[in-house]
Amino acid sequence: MQRFYFDLYNTEHSQEDTEGQLFASRERAGMEALRILHDVARDEMPGGSHLTITVKVLDEKREQIFEASLTLDSAWT
Repeated sequence: MQRFYFDLYNTEHSQEDTEGQLFASRERAGMEALRILHDVARDEMPGGSHLTITVKVLDEKREQIFEASLTLDSAWT
């Protein structure tokens, strides 16, 4: 198992992961980053019409190995 860190950035602020999580592979950590994007989008989107979220995955040396972003726009017509 390897430790991966998931730093989160959105339109308003950023959050550094200081604890990390253990995963068997880089691919599993990448899947976790996508799950985090989904959860943050679901929780934060009702509060605004535009949201950009980025999750950066860092390895045990805290070197970035993966990045995923999601941009959501919503508006009534």
